This record gives sequence, C-alpha cells and structure tokens, in this order.
Amino acid sequence: MRGVVQGKYFNLTPLPPPPDVLGNPLVVPDLPTRKLPRENWRSRLGRVLSRLHLGSQSAVMRQRWKLQDAIASAVASVSASAAMGTARGAGGRSSVPVVIVRHPYHLRHIFDLLPQIPDALAPERRFLELLASRILRKYGEHMSLVKGSPFSFEHESKEYFYAGFRLERHMKNISSPDEHFSATQNIYNAYFHGRNYYCFALLRREKLNPDNKLFMLYARACYFMARIDWSGQLQDKPVPRLLPKRDELMFYLQRDKTVLQRYRSDPDYQRQVKSVLEAFPD
Repeated sequence: MRGVVQGKYFNLTPLPPPPDVLGNPLVVPDLPTRKLPRENWRSRLGRVLSRLHLGSQSAVMRQRWKLQDAIASAVASVSASAAMGTARGAGGRSSVPVVIVRHPYHLRHIFDLLPQIPDALAPERRFLELLASRILRKYGEHMSLVKGSPFSFEHESKEYFYAGFRLERHMKNISSPDEHFSATQNIYNAYFHGRNYYCFALLRREKLNPDNKLFMLYARACYFMARIDWSGQLQDKPVPRLLPKRDELMFYLQRDKTVLQRYRSDPDYQRQVKSVLEAFPD
C-alpha cells in the first residue's frame, strides 16, 4: 500500500509533454470523409433495436458501431466548429464525444483502437488509419512552425527512449525509497512518450532512418513498463496483462519499413525480431 501510506500515486497516464501542446486547437480541414465506409440501413436499424434492447447483434457489428462512433468523434473534434466550441459531432449527434485537440494524446482512444481492429472490419480500419495520418501530419506541420524547424515524431521518440534508458541504468545507485519512486515515474514517463511517438511516426508515415532501433526500443519499453505495479513498485517480471498483445506489435512492425527491409536481408536480425515477438502474449 505504498501509494496510500505515503500519499503518492503512480501516474500511469502522463499528460502530453508541455512543449508539444499547441496553443490553439488543432483544425484539420482536408479530412478524407468521402472515403468513409457508409452505414447501411441494416446497421442503422440494428442500432435502434440495440438501444431498445431488442434482438441480438454480432460482436463484429457492435465493434463496427464502436468504430463508426470513434471516427465521427475524431472528425468532429478536429473540425473548425470544435475549435470554436460549437461542434456537436458528425451529423449533429450530441451523443458523439467531441474534444478539443491540442496534442495527439487528446485522441488517444483513436490511436489505441487502431491495432485492435480485426480484418473483418478492414474498410473501417483503413479509413481510421488514413484519418489518423492526416491528423498527425497537420499536427506536425503546426509543431514545425512553433519550433521553427521540422518536427519529427521519430526524433522525439528516440530522445525519450534513450532518456528512459539512461535513467534506468542509474536505478541501481538509488537507495532512497522516495528517490526510487520518483526515478521510476520519470522512466515510465519517458518510455510512455517514446512508445506513443514511435507509433505516431509510423502512422504519420514518416521516412525513418534506415539504421534506427525504435522497434526494439519500443518492445523494451513495453516490457519495462509492464513490470511496474499501480503503486510504483518495480517487479522482477512483467505482469502479462500489462503487456501489449503480439498482434499489436505486429500491427506496428508491418508499418515500419526499416524493420521489414532489415528482417528480409539479415538472418540474425530476423531471429531477434522473432524472439521479441515470442516474449509477448497472444
């Protein structure tokens, strides 16, 4: 009960890095809504019956509704009306959540959903990925203007991963429980941002450095973070339920052209990747 006793709680969902939060809400005017898979009358009828607790719908259909609502929420949240505080969601539906977006974390539910979408919903997955790419590109353009130099999720991700790794190496020299708790939180924060920014780099379709090690660093960060319990205690082994599923790693691996190219040409690297994937649950 460390957190309760000391009045400290481990933060498992860090806020966006302050320098990366836009001053004004993000507006994306060129969203590809014409490519959005349309909802047919059967689906609309199913929604009505479901709200009335009539009939039964398949798990795929329920997930399709969840995706359609997530897409509508994202589109509404980066609209000009959202920036002015007048958005009500796609088609004026007030039931669709609309958030003010100043950083990609404000749309975390969208990015977390993407790797979990089954092949049965491939059209919705393709559109949501296209939507995510447009949003991240526009965000990157704004950040480049703010910083006065090209903004790269790849660069930021690498910086966070190596910062966490350096802090981790010094953990063995810390004896004070309070300092250990603080250091663990700082490492977690660095790996949290590193993981997310690596995913953003892939979804934004940035051209990564051919020699980058981000996928391996991503997997290593996942493994370390899964060793931390709710109170900030570092366990010897990761908690399986805190590890991402193997399919999630595959989702990002398949979008990292640098990994795929090296995987095909380097047998030793191929064995390393397979070993990493086997360490994560099905």
